[in-house]
Amino acid sequence: MSILEQVKDGPMSRAQTTAVALCLTMNLVDGFDLLATSFVSPEIDREWALSPSQVGLLLSSGLAGMAFGALFLAPLADRIGRRRLTLSGLAMASLGMLFAAMSQNFAQLIACRLVTGAAIGVMAASLPVLASEYANNRRRGLAIALITTGYGLGSVIAGISTSILLGPYGWRSVFVIGSIATAALFVLGLRFLPESMDYLVACRPRDALGRLNRILVSMGRSEVRELPPTPTSTRRVAVESLFRGRNALRTLLIWLAFTSAMTTFYFASSWTPSLLLEAGMSNQQGVSGGVLFSLGGVVGAVLLGVLASRVEPRRLTAVYFGGAAVALLLFSVSLGSLAGALLVAVLVGLLLNGSVSGLNVIIPIVYPAEARATALGMAVAVSRLGAVLAPLFVGFLLEAGWAPESMFRVFAIPTVIGALSTMLLHRGGFRRKAEEASAVPEIAKGAA
Repeated sequence: MSILEQVKDGPMSRAQTTAVALCLTMNLVDGFDLLATSFVSPEIDREWALSPSQVGLLLSSGLAGMAFGALFLAPLADRIGRRRLTLSGLAMASLGMLFAAMSQNFAQLIACRLVTGAAIGVMAASLPVLASEYANNRRRGLAIALITTGYGLGSVIAGISTSILLGPYGWRSVFVIGSIATAALFVLGLRFLPESMDYLVACRPRDALGRLNRILVSMGRSEVRELPPTPTSTRRVAVESLFRGRNALRTLLIWLAFTSAMTTFYFASSWTPSLLLEAGMSNQQGVSGGVLFSLGGVVGAVLLGVLASRVEPRRLTAVYFGGAAVALLLFSVSLGSLAGALLVAVLVGLLLNGSVSGLNVIIPIVYPAEARATALGMAVAVSRLGAVLAPLFVGFLLEAGWAPESMFRVFAIPTVIGALSTMLLHRGGFRRKAEEASAVPEIAKGAA
């Protein structure tokens, strides 16, 4: 048994727990940085007299940058390392938030949101992978699901910060807080975030053995004299195999499910506060609806993480998708009642974020270590097309005179598509057969 297998089969050490906790905290700050605009956009709208389509563009700009970062920058994690790219993303996001606070017009703010989004796209692909590679086999599903809760927690903090800061200090103060928190986390990551052991073994950068031994010592384990054997498949072969034979259909189904999840999740997380305002609620009630949606998302991700160790993840994720479709329809008919709308907002957040968490649990299981960040980055990038277009689409529909409740009915459709895609993924023989196991590293087999 190799040293990596020993680590994966053993109990979580303090160093592993610290690495996963750092990834969670980084994702929390990412959620704050990405979704803060959802809460401050009504105030920016009033100050700059934006049209609904411009508000949609503002809400989509960070997501567009996120797609760019996931597609073009995240694959560098398999070349220069998860740690180095993650720290670069934190520095870039901090600067983007700072310059957003200093922006003087709509165009400058859009440019800053694109930069921040690109940085978050890098970390959206690298953080779940890094967490999954430091968690042991028993806790991997829970670790990845907890990482997903970071966005919800960050959104909750963004909503609370907006409620406190908006009146006395204005919307720019929310971006300043985000910049400071991200910079502080960069410093912590520089000191405490280790490189992925899977990356060191699979990609073998300079001084890989020495770096691996320093990590092992921090875990209370003995040093090794040589690196464990590399997986038999090369990075190029591993990536190409995703599009050969049955794998091509499986990859397409994953992309379709991920796109469905991201489309609906970012519609709801971006527009819920504003749509509640459109439905006649106050600004504070709109913010409360957004916060409750995010809180529900945190509960949903944690609940999925707990259930994922007991229920097959693909079936569980399909159930979450189907439940989200029903919850969105309920939301559309509850907007006339404040109590009803806020209660259903929690349920919508729980099921939508749980669907995203389920896919994040599934994807790292599928791909080999040497291509894992690249593959997840591709899935994230493809799915961001729906995430980017969703807020824009809502803005144009509102300009065309559509009612707020109609938006939730329209976006129930992608969740149905996500449920069907996940079900077909399972029924199509997604579980790896013995003859396919040679293309997947041993740590992935343990997580299957």
